[in-house]
Amino acid sequence: MTTPTRTPARAVVEAFGDCAALAALYRDDVTWRLNRSLAPNIAGPHVGRAAVCGFNEAVFTKFYEPGSVSVEVLDELGDEASSVVRFNFRATSRRGHPYAVEYVLFAKTVDGKVSEVIELLDTHASNEQHQGNAVGVPPEA
Repeated sequence: MTTPTRTPARAVVEAFGDCAALAALYRDDVTWRLNRSLAPNIAGPHVGRAAVCGFNEAVFTKFYEPGSVSVEVLDELGDEASSVVRFNFRATSRRGHPYAVEYVLFAKTVDGKVSEVIELLDTHASNEQHQGNAVGVPPEA
């Protein structure tokens, strides 16, 4: 399988922190979900453009300091219809703690727009880092 320069999964990840850019990628019937072990309001599934955009807005304004989000793509596979990226997500939490967790994000598209996102992460590291504990921090590039 040939990987294009920028898969839909990569486009989603590179738009993290920019809710308008994320919204522009979605179909009206988009679905987004995370690890099922997370609280339902976080794990989802979030269904429909309004719900997904609301979820994105909440994440990037309530969990992380605006402007602090960065991603480092480690691996990328797929094509226009179905793709996946593994990446390091770095930010500053709203509590002022550094946050750095490895994620995997799958994206499916229909007619060039994202129809489904599945986001997986080290939930233990995420929970600990939001408390200020440097657990599971990925190495710097």
